[in-house]
Amino acid sequence: MSVPPKTNGAPKLALAFAVLFGLFTLTIGLADVAPIAVLYPNIREPYQGVFLKIISGIEEGIKAPVKRYPVDEAESLSTIESQLAREPPKAIIALGRGGLLAAEKLGNKWPIVVGAVLGTANSNTQNFSGITLEPDPDILFHWLNTLTPAVKRVTVVYNQEHGAQSMARAREAAKAHGLALNALPAENLRVAAGLYRNFLNESAASSEALWLLQDETTLDENALLPVILKEAWDKNLVVFSSTPDHVKKGALFSLYPDNVGMGRSLAALALEQAAQAKSRTMQPLRDLLVAVNLRTAEHLGLRLPSHERHKFDMVFPSP
Repeated sequence: MSVPPKTNGAPKLALAFAVLFGLFTLTIGLADVAPIAVLYPNIREPYQGVFLKIISGIEEGIKAPVKRYPVDEAESLSTIESQLAREPPKAIIALGRGGLLAAEKLGNKWPIVVGAVLGTANSNTQNFSGITLEPDPDILFHWLNTLTPAVKRVTVVYNQEHGAQSMARAREAAKAHGLALNALPAENLRVAAGLYRNFLNESAASSEALWLLQDETTLDENALLPVILKEAWDKNLVVFSSTPDHVKKGALFSLYPDNVGMGRSLAALALEQAAQAKSRTMQPLRDLLVAVNLRTAEHLGLRLPSHERHKFDMVFPSP
């Protein structure tokens, strides 16, 4: 009678320990990245959907769910603060103006990262680390060179109180791309309107471009913007922007946020802050999509072959 060979239970036992250890390590790993709390404005659609996309990007970035706290400006923050105290987060990501105002009131109890705010319109963002809605000028000027290589000088009107740091970054980026930046400070909308008027009267269309910022303190969307775009059209002047709504109305191109990508970048920054506090600096947005106005491009005599149009994420007029 044959005797079955003896089996060694050690490999199975080792495998079982390895599986348990792996699950334990995974649990610890998830604990290391969670919880992250996200404060965001409790507002109506379609704006609410923008913040939810950013939050989905944050969760992709940390590979775990976040604690969500919708902020209603009409209500006290005491309830949210109590919940945060009961379940202390490793870091907080504050989105939008509502999130920023809430973060200011919370103080320094937790590491806080701010996102989806206009740094030029919120001087108090300097108290936080985060990512503004302003496109990185390096990427903006890359697209300007790509679409209009004849342009050598860029003029921009900016808020002299809040925009100095952004303009310093823009000057460096312009120089790197072989462009001269004519940055004109304005103390209010009236002064800004005069600067735009002077530029439009004196510009040389072939080598000049006008950069429009998303800043209501220097650009009136209802009265001033239509005048700028009409005169630019009449003079074959390149106008590009930091908001796609201007492209819809006639600007050549703009960069606008990739909301999910922005969320991933905010998550990485929040984890850095949680691990080791960094210097408080607001970064320009590098997670960007591109919008272009094909009718304006054709009017300016620019060649945008149909086989290259896949490079653009939004096209006007709509096909």
